Amino acid sequence: MKRTIILLTASFITISAFSQQFACKQDTVHFYQTNYRGKLSWQKSENGTDWSQLPGSQSDTLMVVATSPAYYRTEVIEGLCKPYYSDIIHLIVNQLPTITLTLKDSVCLNETPFVLDGGVPSGGSYWGNGVIDGKFSPAFAGAGEHKVYYRYSDSQTGCADTAYAFITVSPVTNHAQAGNDLTFVPADSVLLDANIPENGIGTWTVINGSNGHFSDIHSPKAWFLKDSNNLDFTLRWSISGNCGNSSDDVAITFFPLSKNPCPNAPTVTDADGNVYPTIQIGDQCWMGKNLNVGRFVTSTVSNTVHSDLTNNNIIERYCFDNKVENCKLYGGLYDWNEAMNYSEVENTQGICPEGWHIPGNGDWANLNDFFKTFTAGELLKVGGSSGFEGYFAGDRHAMGEFYSMDASGFWWQSASYIYDNIDEGYLREIEACNGNLTRTHFPKKTGLSVRCIKNN
Repeated sequence: MKRTIILLTASFITISAFSQQFACKQDTVHFYQTNYRGKLSWQKSENGTDWSQLPGSQSDTLMVVATSPAYYRTEVIEGLCKPYYSDIIHLIVNQLPTITLTLKDSVCLNETPFVLDGGVPSGGSYWGNGVIDGKFSPAFAGAGEHKVYYRYSDSQTGCADTAYAFITVSPVTNHAQAGNDLTFVPADSVLLDANIPENGIGTWTVINGSNGHFSDIHSPKAWFLKDSNNLDFTLRWSISGNCGNSSDDVAITFFPLSKNPCPNAPTVTDADGNVYPTIQIGDQCWMGKNLNVGRFVTSTVSNTVHSDLTNNNIIERYCFDNKVENCKLYGGLYDWNEAMNYSEVENTQGICPEGWHIPGNGDWANLNDFFKTFTAGELLKVGGSSGFEGYFAGDRHAMGEFYSMDASGFWWQSASYIYDNIDEGYLREIEACNGNLTRTHFPKKTGLSVRCIKNN
């Protein structure tokens, strides 16, 4: 607050002229009395005529706060003499200018410095954290709430006042990161792993794919659940705030599990890295699809029984009609010996993954007995209620031709049928025209499907 110092001179002559002094409202004004003898006291008048003593004002200095116009003088009494009085000061109080300051409520940390122009009347000066040469720099101020001041001085009265306002500098919204693509999800749901929003709100949306939902669309660690047979989704994680928007996508590919996956083993992986669903039927754990491991070999047609697969420590397979795309759906076709990895032992691992084996007679018998008589074949077919999904993948005849596609499905059994000079392999057959699971035997150089079963 402004200070005004006024010197009073003691006078033995009362004068009618007044010395005028000016102050601004709420200024602190000091009066000083010099060169006097005797007992001094200060007096005040509202009109310059009627005077009253100011209590407690017997020193040579008087301090007042300027609130309204008034007259001031001192009275000095020395001994029995008459009192004498100082010059009279007429203190005139000028009103402070009315100052207002309007600023942006909120700005972003990355905004460029901007000119401050919200002070009224114009022509004053600004200061405060982040204010440089009449501009406000959000980056210099930093994130948080900042008090900015504006001061204006009236050129006629010299009175000045200050207004202030707050500017909140908001941090910049962080860049969205949806997480790594998930190209193999062996379940019906997946836990997402996006980054935590900073200075914004995160939201999940489905960009590609249908019939899926989030446990919480605003949680970066939300669960996403697929609600149908659709397996491929693109999900978007967006972070939106006052200071920016950002989004990132993640691709999700679900692996189709069977209707009843094996406990603790919902999938199994072969030597080539191919993944298969598993199916629990009774106390047995089966592959949910035909095996499709090995290098493709072309089947050649001959007028003699032969194999185009060899015992060379490399797993080999046929594909129906010599088309590799048929193996993708129906699996490979294998000679009995190739399927057994050239072993003669029943229930051997063969070309199955570790911990699994080529099913023996007992394995197939137990599977057949799990269902009502003469219904196993019907229930094990593609679309059957068992979930086994047995395709009618046909066979590669021992002379090299292909037969029975979409009519029959054949699976090797790890046991040999030996009679006189006959040495053939046992197999199980499902036919489109009936509901049986039939046991029969074919020459071992026939190419059939393989289903592995998990070891007990």
